[in-house]
Amino acid sequence: MSTVYEVITERILDQLEQGTVPWQRPWNGGEAPRNLVSKKEYQGINVFLLGAAGYESPLWLSFNQARDLGGRVRKGEKGTPVIFWKWMKPGEGGGDPEEAEALGAQSHRAKPMLRYYTVFNLSQMVLPEKHLPPVRPPLDFEPIEACERIAREMPEASVIQHVKARAYYSPLNDLVNLPRPETFVSPEAYHSTLFHELVHSTGHEKRLNRPTLADLCPFGSTN
Repeated sequence: MSTVYEVITERILDQLEQGTVPWQRPWNGGEAPRNLVSKKEYQGINVFLLGAAGYESPLWLSFNQARDLGGRVRKGEKGTPVIFWKWMKPGEGGGDPEEAEALGAQSHRAKPMLRYYTVFNLSQMVLPEKHLPPVRPPLDFEPIEACERIAREMPEASVIQHVKARAYYSPLNDLVNLPRPETFVSPEAYHSTLFHELVHSTGHEKRLNRPTLADLCPFGSTN
């Protein structure tokens, strides 16, 4: 059985290979990730793990929590590992990691307890309507026309889409994907990210045909 360290390391490497660099991104999902039932925000590396998963909703649940609410995880959906750790007093049991979020030492004689468990994003679930949060209106976004014109008039430009909450250029499909504009911290951050990915797209065989630019190029890479 894999250790906690192996599971989390594998998860981070997998995200990097898919083009996600969670500590280098000028956009957000609007809120910190938190548990829908306990309302508590996730802490530490869990913020990176959940933020890098690519979902816009900040709400997460375990499989059992979804079932207890009368809901279910959609077929084929894969969960995201998160870490739970605490200091255990002598004789203390392991507790329930789905509900406990406390951190910090309880005694100088306490022993650390570390484990991981799996959660699912709200968008991966089917829940009764009474448990769904109200839909918030999108934030205002004022594009920079000069930047829009540059992207629009780029010769043989790649397709630009806003489907996933990640920024990357796909050489296989010759397309640039960006998070929705209103999730960026500013119009300048949006357009600088767009231009970053468009630079990668110039390496396509029908443009400059440069292998180092045509390879998978996640946001924050040096290629």
